[in-house]
Amino acid sequence: MHILLWLQGSAPQGPGAAPMLIQLIFLIGIFVVFYFFLILPQRRQQKREQQFRDSLKKGDKVVTASGIYGEIAAIEGDTVLLEVDKNVKLRIEKAAIRTYAPSAASASS
Repeated sequence: MHILLWLQGSAPQGPGAAPMLIQLIFLIGIFVVFYFFLILPQRRQQKREQQFRDSLKKGDKVVTASGIYGEIAAIEGDTVLLEVDKNVKLRIEKAAIRTYAPSAASASS
């Protein structure tokens, strides 16, 4: 109730007005910190992951979230046909692909 009165311009007079203002500023500060340290980085990460999934194409060598290495044989909407060995293919969700597989040159170094 006091916050509504304060926002309308008729803040209560007396010793309780200043602590209420400090509490309001403190709550706003907590929200700002929460937004910049938790929400914003998570949104950026989700955007990068979506861009990665959208950039996948046939022939890319990838690693799934469960650690399966394979080469993309086909992409059909939100699913991927992943060739893990000769004539062995798995159909998985695009969201299960985490990263590109390291190349043989970088793996031996």
